[in-house]
Amino acid sequence: MSRFRILSLDGGGIRGAFSASVLATLEKETGRACVDHFDLITGTSTGGIIALGLALGLPASTIRDFYRDKGLDIFPGTGLVQRTSLTLRQLFAPKRSHEALKAALRSVFNDMRLGEARCRLVIPTYDAVGGRIFLLKTAHHARFTGEYKASAVDCALATSAAPTYFAAAAFADHPGASYVDGGVWANCPIMVGVAEAVHFLEIPLDQIDVLSIGTLGEPFSVSPSRRRAGILGWNKALIDILMRGQAEAAQAHAQLLTGRNVHRIDQVVSPGRFSLDDARAIDDLIALGHGEGMKEAHLASVRQRFLNGVHAESFVPNHRL
Repeated sequence: MSRFRILSLDGGGIRGAFSASVLATLEKETGRACVDHFDLITGTSTGGIIALGLALGLPASTIRDFYRDKGLDIFPGTGLVQRTSLTLRQLFAPKRSHEALKAALRSVFNDMRLGEARCRLVIPTYDAVGGRIFLLKTAHHARFTGEYKASAVDCALATSAAPTYFAAAAFADHPGASYVDGGVWANCPIMVGVAEAVHFLEIPLDQIDVLSIGTLGEPFSVSPSRRRAGILGWNKALIDILMRGQAEAAQAHAQLLTGRNVHRIDQVVSPGRFSLDDARAIDDLIALGHGEGMKEAHLASVRQRFLNGVHAESFVPNHRL
C-alpha cells in the first residue's frame, strides 16, 4: 500500500508568505508539484488560502508572488500615528477591512470553486452563529454534499476572518451564516488532517506521512509580572499562549499517533520581528522561506517522502460540480 501524504499549513496572517516561499523553493528544487504528490491538504487562515491555491492547481511560486504583490494592499504599512489609531480602533471594531483581501483573492481565484480542487482539501473555520467548529471540505466522502459548490474566495474569507482583525465572514452557500478564523481552534491543523485521513478515508495511522509548515515561531515564556496578573496584565499574551498551546499539542499528538512520521518546517525569529498584519517586511519573509526550503535536512526528507516522483492516486470526488 502506498503512503498517504498530508500537507498541513499553519495560520499566521501575512507570515504565510514564509510558508508559500518554502513550498515554492521545494517545488523548484525537486521539479515536482505539491498538487500531484499530496493525498490531502489542510490549511488554516493564511494556510487555508495557500492550501486552496495549491489544490486548485496553482504553482507555489504563484502563491508566493500573490503575497509579495498583494500583501501591501491587504496589510498596508503604517506610520506610528496610524498604527496607534488602528490599535485603538481594534478595541471597538475590526482593525482591517475585508474588501482589500476579497479583491486580492478574486484576482487569483477568479470564479473557481472548492469542487474544482485536484486533491482533497480540509479547511478549518468556526461557525459564529452556531457556536461550533466547522470544516470546509471537498467531496471526498459520500456525506460531504454541500461546501464543494462554494467559491474559493468565500472559503478563503471564512477561514481567515481573524477576530479583531477582520469582521466575521458571510458565506453565500449558507444564508445567514457567519464564520471566523479557523485559528481559534486549529491554527496548526495537523490533527485535522490526520483525523480526516483515519476516520473518513480509513487510512491506517502507520501509513501516514505529514509535511507540516509553520509561519515562524518566537521565543515565549510567561513573565513574572503576568503569572499573577488579571486580564489587563495578560493582554495579548493571553491569546498568544492559548494559540501556542493548542499548536504544540496538535504537533505532539500527530507525532505520537503517526509514529513520528511528521516532518516540520518552521523557524524561530526574534520577538516582534514580524507582525501578523504588516506587509512591509514581505521580502524578508520570502527570503527566510527560501532559505529554510533550501536546507538539506528539509530537502532530503521532502525528496524521499513527499515530492518524490510517486504521484498520489488521482482524486475522484464523490460529487461533481
